[in-house]
Amino acid sequence: ARLARAVELYRGDLLTGFHLSDAEPFEDWLVAEQERLREGALRALRTLTAHFGTRGEYDAALAHGRRLVEMDPLSEEGHREVMRLYVLAGRRRRALSHYEEMAGLLGRELGAEPLPETRSLYELILADSLPAGGAAQLARPPLGPLVPLTGRGEALAALDASWNRALGEGPRLTLVLGEAGVGTTRLVRTFLDTISSQHRATIVQAVCAAAPRRAGEPFVDVLQALVERDVVAPHAAEPARRAQSGDGDLGDRLLATLAAFFATDLEAPRPLVVFLDGVEALSAGAAGLLARVLDPLAGQPLWIVAAGAGSGAGATTVQRLLEHPRVDRVQIHRVEDAEIAEIARALLGDDGDVAALAEHLAVVSEGLPLAVVEAINALTDAGVLVAAAPRRWSLEAPPQRTTATRASLERMILDRVARLPTSARRLLTLAAVIGRVFDVELLQRVEREHIGVIEIGLELMLERWLIRQHARRWSDDPRERDLVLWAQGARRGSFEFAHPLLRETIYRALDPRRRRSLHGEVAEVLAGREDLGAAAAETVAHHWWQAGEWERALPHLEAAAARAAELGDSDTERFYRQRVAEAAGRRDGAGPGPDAQTAATD
Repeated sequence: ARLARAVELYRGDLLTGFHLSDAEPFEDWLVAEQERLREGALRALRTLTAHFGTRGEYDAALAHGRRLVEMDPLSEEGHREVMRLYVLAGRRRRALSHYEEMAGLLGRELGAEPLPETRSLYELILADSLPAGGAAQLARPPLGPLVPLTGRGEALAALDASWNRALGEGPRLTLVLGEAGVGTTRLVRTFLDTISSQHRATIVQAVCAAAPRRAGEPFVDVLQALVERDVVAPHAAEPARRAQSGDGDLGDRLLATLAAFFATDLEAPRPLVVFLDGVEALSAGAAGLLARVLDPLAGQPLWIVAAGAGSGAGATTVQRLLEHPRVDRVQIHRVEDAEIAEIARALLGDDGDVAALAEHLAVVSEGLPLAVVEAINALTDAGVLVAAAPRRWSLEAPPQRTTATRASLERMILDRVARLPTSARRLLTLAAVIGRVFDVELLQRVEREHIGVIEIGLELMLERWLIRQHARRWSDDPRERDLVLWAQGARRGSFEFAHPLLRETIYRALDPRRRRSLHGEVAEVLAGREDLGAAAAETVAHHWWQAGEWERALPHLEAAAARAAELGDSDTERFYRQRVAEAAGRRDGAGPGPDAQTAATD
């Protein structure tokens, strides 16, 4: 009722026609406020349309749906919802005429035709092929295609050999390396799923992130995961908790906790797997600590597997790790055309146009697995690849011919994001500013939005494979568990982007002024939270830094440097000491703010 009253009060853009000369800050503020209020009204209308439609109150749903498309007339998703509601309300002829009106509008305004999914809905209604009630036929399409892992038999065999060496000979570190988007993380996850289903092993995972830079990362997270799960022996649990709390050298604390873990089962120690993602972001000091834990635990079944890029800024660090005798390397490359054809056949079956899909995917991706996945998702979002049967898909039209470049992959990602409703797109942009991992509470507090609207946006992003649920604890359930958990009420907690490159692409595409503004909003909220844990200083400092608020960043940078010193992380301490000096200089006008490239990587 309050949302309905709110949309009644919204009459149009704030201060329409009002102008102040020579007042650029005011104009910037006004444009941002107009956008915020307009998107708030659109989100409210979507919520009301869905609410009344679910309750079967179709007249009320249509009233809000019609106003929604009046405010956002080029949103085909809104028009499809109105058509669906007309059919459910028994007004089939009106649904067909609404399509004609929308098609005319798109032609006049954009010189474009309706999207394939809109046309498909129209043809379904035109044929009057819906059963009574018709709701099931017009429901949201199923979760996008599951792209099979192909061409990785040799790499999986190498992982298996390294895992067995860890079981038989003691601690082992395996580096799974390849270019960004080649699938190092998916390969490791697939193999760990097999381990967790066949062995009584404990698996913990942590991310090596480039920003915000955190002292002791990723080992502090590994310590926390081990202690929180109570997987250390009862007689050693308290010493391990003291080790994790911050007293003493981080390496000593890590070794003490690992020793406590293996003391749990003295006769037959349970294997421990530590999965580190993003090894290219590992600092030299962290890499040294990683190598340090391999020797003292001789004979214990410890396997550390790290995935990421072996080139770029982290190449030297990775190369030094490879010199250790207990370190294995698994290098993976792009997939071949025959393997892409295998993916196409798995999706379409033998009766589908496998050759056309395989050719399109091969050209668009040039064998980069992430580009293959994004191309398939893009075809699904556009209604070109549609569900035909359980786990079977149909190619409804020839895919558009294109060429493959890094820019084309980014364009595919941005085109998919552009297909989201405005509210979901805004949430995804905010999530990209927050970082690789983000939580629902932070989204809600920064966005100042009702939790129901946040949940709808996140559900849509999950369905379109843009994000996934994030957890430190390993689960061997299949990917579909995300939506099952969602349906059961697991709508809180943390999420992560389906691939880091998705986050980076969305972040880079954001206007720098808008990016700085969002960083400031995130910092403001984070500074008032008490649940950030030990790394609060680094996180808040990062966002104030990117917002260009040097004075507000300064105390947090100093606290981050002090924390790094306590942990004995000299690399990170030096990094933050340099930032303290730079922030002080910038605060006093000695330098510019972060540019787009710096902001994207730091």
